[in-house]
Amino acid sequence: MNVIAVILAAGESRRMGHSKALLEHEGGKSFLQSIASTFGKAGCSILAVLGKDAEAVREQHPSLHAVENARWSDSQFSSVKAGLDAALEEGAEVILLHPVDMPAVRATTLKSLLKALGDSVEGLRPEFEGAPGYPLLLSRASAERLRETTGELQLEGAVRGLQLRRIPVKDPGVIVNINTPETYERLFGSAPKLAPPPKRRGKKADMAQETAPTAPLDSASEGLQGT
Repeated sequence: MNVIAVILAAGESRRMGHSKALLEHEGGKSFLQSIASTFGKAGCSILAVLGKDAEAVREQHPSLHAVENARWSDSQFSSVKAGLDAALEEGAEVILLHPVDMPAVRATTLKSLLKALGDSVEGLRPEFEGAPGYPLLLSRASAERLRETTGELQLEGAVRGLQLRRIPVKDPGVIVNINTPETYERLFGSAPKLAPPPKRRGKKADMAQETAPTAPLDSASEGLQGT
């Protein structure tokens, strides 16, 4: 199954003061690197949608597969459409939509959600303690319908027209949105800062991250409540 994770990283990040894709998360990795690593462990191909600071994001992530939304300033949903267009053109059968400022989601949760997707007609959405979260998991048919939505500026408004099955999970990372300096400082103990450039990262640490064992999809259901 061709599963593509579309990471929305085109925004201006006015409140944060830095591109959220470039902020340091953990272990010297940027938000975008952490998300790409997590989704990769869950068996997804990665497609980032860039806009503001696209050149800097590409320089920081030289192996990143990305598309640029020239109209990123129009609305968040214009970036969603750009990502959906590219993913569908690449033959995606399932598309996961995820904002770059939510790097805490777990790979085991993603595996659980993909397993739970099954034959869902539209797709599904995780929730933690009743609060809706991300990523959104869309079938190809629902992704095609979503990109045809008109009159919406934000993703949240557009998905109201889809019948997404809500799946309770035990992972608070599906709702942790790090989009203000105050939230960043509360979580990391410092003001927002950029991840170090690639040449400064330790090769041993990168190799350890790349070769870390991951749980198979069949054993990932522990992230779902009631399973």
